Amino acid sequence: MIFGKESETLEFKKTTGELKEAVVSVASILNKNGKGELYFGIKNDGTVLGQQIGDATLRDVSKALSDNLKPQIFPTIDAVTIDNKRCIRVAFEKHKLGFAVVFYRPDASFSDNSEKDVDRDVNKDV
Repeated sequence: MIFGKESETLEFKKTTGELKEAVVSVASILNKNGKGELYFGIKNDGTVLGQQIGDATLRDVSKALSDNLKPQIFPTIDAVTIDNKRCIRVAFEKHKLGFAVVFYRPDASFSDNSEKDVDRDVNKDV
């Protein structure tokens, strides 16, 4: 089954193995459109593949978004069944500040002050 087509507010990822790319996609959608949805378990062309969803899977998605997007957003993350296959749906809206900044850097560590510096920089224009 083809679920649909990607758009400016709808993004597909094959698996949570693409979590880094998903964080960047969420930020891009937020910055351009203010809200959107992202699905894990669906190919870019809309083909539903399904996604293994363990006890920690939804929590891992939530943590990746909260740890790597500033200002923090509060998405709805749930397991859904599409064409008898389990997928993950992430629905999100912009923060009241109206923009998102990505800090996903698995190859770098941040000092205790870096988040404070980021919060200061993010809020200075408000």
